[in-house]
Amino acid sequence: MEFKDYYAILGVPRNADEKEIKRAYRRLARKYHPDLNPGDKEAERKFKEINEAYEVLSDPEKRKRYDELGAAWATYGHRDTEAFWQDFYRRYGQSARASSSEFTTDFEFGDFSDFFKMFFGDLLGDRLRSRRATTFRFFTSPEGGFTATEEKRRRDVVQDVEISFEESFQGTSRNIRVEYEEICSSCGGTGEERMGGRCRVCGGAGVEKKSKTVSVTIPAGVSDGTKLRVPGVAGGRDLYLQVRVRPHAFFRRDGDDVLLDLPLTFPEAALGTEIEVPTLLGKVRMKVPPETQNGTVFRLRGLGFPKRGNSGRGDQLVKVHVVVPQGLTERERELLREFAALRKENPRKHLLSA
Repeated sequence: MEFKDYYAILGVPRNADEKEIKRAYRRLARKYHPDLNPGDKEAERKFKEINEAYEVLSDPEKRKRYDELGAAWATYGHRDTEAFWQDFYRRYGQSARASSSEFTTDFEFGDFSDFFKMFFGDLLGDRLRSRRATTFRFFTSPEGGFTATEEKRRRDVVQDVEISFEESFQGTSRNIRVEYEEICSSCGGTGEERMGGRCRVCGGAGVEKKSKTVSVTIPAGVSDGTKLRVPGVAGGRDLYLQVRVRPHAFFRRDGDDVLLDLPLTFPEAALGTEIEVPTLLGKVRMKVPPETQNGTVFRLRGLGFPKRGNSGRGDQLVKVHVVVPQGLTERERELLREFAALRKENPRKHLLSA
């Protein structure tokens, strides 16, 4: 196993005290932090290596084993695997316990630094090697330990945006005010002034609160709950917009189709008619054939939502509801009784004969 000189990585002598090590780490972490070196793979590699060194040298027990045993320091005192895991859970919490049997990442175990190979490889043996198709994505935190990918994702900015039903149909744009945190430009995230003391810009937090207004295009066809990603607008972080669509007074949505309940009078349904129907693209004429039954659905093709990622549109489905008249006059009642006598129908006879 390749030996890594953690003292050389941090640029401190072997007799450096805790403050010297911490000061060197903060200086280098600020210099090579990925947020300050976007897209720089070499800076990212050095940042991980710096964290790796600080992980060991900031812990008195680990540092002692490292000074005594060099590359073999991690396996010393952990010959029993179960004892190792108990110590691991104690150090890194229940999240490590939950993930120890389901490691998932985006790069192969073979791509890990020697530090992680040393930390896990010999101890897990076949248990880990049998899962080579599974991968890891751990990051070391400045205080030591691990944070998973989810911790990194928390830096992304998530906001809700509300649009109308019509805007979800035709698309729209919004000016979004984004509030986010960025590494302090004065202290570089350390929270301290160069000459000591709390940073006056960020108050020792290591981050500055910032805001900006961005113009976002919301494409036609988005549905309620859709998440839109706007990359790199919040201090290099991504903005995720959660779209909320206000309900319409009478239109509803089913996939790419628009649904509409349309009331008809009894004469219109019985005799047939041609009526004007509202759609999201304007009013259209629709023929209702004679003897149309209550609940019949008519399909108006191509008047639905645009299909995202494909050409064409969905349809508008019009479901008719025959309305029973109210407030009948005596003459109307008389005519209906005459009509009933002429028809002499019983639509329930099939139920009575069962």
